[in-house]
Amino acid sequence: MITITAEQARANADAAIRPIEQYYRDLDKSIQVGSENGRRYIVFGFNKALASERLVDGVVEQLLQNRFSVERLPSDAEQHYIRISWEAGEPSRLNAG
Repeated sequence: MITITAEQARANADAAIRPIEQYYRDLDKSIQVGSENGRRYIVFGFNKALASERLVDGVVEQLLQNRFSVERLPSDAEQHYIRISWEAGEPSRLNAG
C-alpha cells in the first residue's frame, strides 16, 4: 500500500536541499572510484532541482584549482553535466559545452 500523498511528496521536494559538501563528497568518491578502475575521466551530473548554475560554477572552480581539466557538457531537462579528466600532462582548462 502506498502511504505517501502527492501533497507530502511536493512538500518534501520543496524542502529538499543538498549541501555543497555532499556534492564534494560524491564527486571525490566518483573520481576515486573512476581512477581506481583505470579511467582517465568521469562525467558528473548535478540535479537541476537541487543544484544551481552558481553551485556548479563553484565546483568547477574548485576542480580547476585542484588541476583537473573540466568541460561543461550540454545540460538536459534534469541535469547539469561536467566532464572531469586527469590525463597526464593535460593542462587545467574549462571548455564551455
